[in-house]
Amino acid sequence: MNNQRDFWLEVQKRVQGYDPMALLCVVESIGSSPGRAGFKMCLPIGSELVGTIGGGIMEKKLIDLTAELMDREGSFPFLKRQVHQTDIGKDRSGMICSGEQSVAGYFLYGQEAIELVGNILAAFDDRVQPRELEFSATGIRIVPTGERRTLAPDEWCYYEVLRDQPRIAIVGAGHVSLALSQQMDLLGFHVTVYDDRNGLHTWHANTFAQQKHVVDYACMIEHLPDDPELYVVIASVGYRTDDLILRQLIHNRYRYLGLLGSAEKVRVLFEAMRKDGFPEQVLQRVHAPIGLPIHSRTPEEIAVSIAAEIVRVKNK
Repeated sequence: MNNQRDFWLEVQKRVQGYDPMALLCVVESIGSSPGRAGFKMCLPIGSELVGTIGGGIMEKKLIDLTAELMDREGSFPFLKRQVHQTDIGKDRSGMICSGEQSVAGYFLYGQEAIELVGNILAAFDDRVQPRELEFSATGIRIVPTGERRTLAPDEWCYYEVLRDQPRIAIVGAGHVSLALSQQMDLLGFHVTVYDDRNGLHTWHANTFAQQKHVVDYACMIEHLPDDPELYVVIASVGYRTDDLILRQLIHNRYRYLGLLGSAEKVRVLFEAMRKDGFPEQVLQRVHAPIGLPIHSRTPEEIAVSIAAEIVRVKNK
């Protein structure tokens, strides 16, 4: 699944069809665990699996266990610890990556499940009151952010903030923009592309962006105002338009602001901006040259380097 919302939309399809199902969620991960906290899997009876809790022999064993428990009344919720070491007897997962994870299992069926999943999806759009999902030994419930309960010594809870998918704006619709749009869509981002040219082949080929806009680059600040949650990549046709766009956007607050270009182009552009009074600390906000230094050459390789840098910022 590309993001939380996609997963719950798939779950909703199944609960609305009144398919009995189990939901597995990794509620704790330690060390080199293949399943990180928040990984989820839906196991409907009679239809395909959705999601993952880490894969490998460990996932297969938990799928088999869950299928057995679905025939036993009162088996849910459950909590299963999995230790990924060969020298551990109890709770050994069969994997050797040295970490561990705990997986909670829940049974979803009927009107109560339909209402729960519907409320989860509705909570993604609630900008006034952010919500979290609480997974515990008593079930799954939605709680306001900041209202986590105090636990007794023998209790456990996992909380997950319900965030809508992250958003990226790519200014420029060339070959790198096309490759980056595909990569960021794969990573679950909502992609918007801007360009000042009509009729580009790469514009029409870009079926990965959810939104595309032909704009006047001189008015870019109107399209990308202050937005601390937005990731912005400037990848226009050349130096002149990059300079025009960057000078408008550089004072805004974004989660990420990157500029595509060679080290020499960035040096010349920044030197001109310094002469025009742009402070060094402002210039340092820009990731330029953009992307991680992996000696990328093709548009696809460049897109991977940019995406990796953005993921590093997102997960920091």
